[in-house]
Amino acid sequence: MSRLRFRQLRYPLIALAVTLLLLGTHHEYRLHTSYAAAQRTQTVTISSAGFLPNQIAVREGEHVSLMIVNTDTRPHNLSIRDLNVTSTELKPTQSTMLQFSAEKKGEFSFVSDSPGYPETGYQGKLIIE
Repeated sequence: MSRLRFRQLRYPLIALAVTLLLLGTHHEYRLHTSYAAAQRTQTVTISSAGFLPNQIAVREGEHVSLMIVNTDTRPHNLSIRDLNVTSTELKPTQSTMLQFSAEKKGEFSFVSDSPGYPETGYQGKLIIE
């Protein structure tokens, strides 16, 4: 390749190299953000009718985020005893976020045990598939 031809192609080659580098970086960034976006938040409402929804299904190994919202007139919490996951006591209109990893498959019941014992009607099931 002659020197003149090299000079003519110098800037397009540099532009091509920079473009490829940026595309490679963007691809890595996109992979990480899509993984983070795969984590979802499930809202659980505590009302006078109990937990809504009262059954939640997640996959083993998934990072679980539960937004607990108390719309009842009494204080409640959400407790998954078998997984050692418990929210704080929520007064009416309060909410909190519970986050944990679904490490083992199975069906785990959750209850509101705010007064120290499971409340009648305030129960549900977490299924880890």
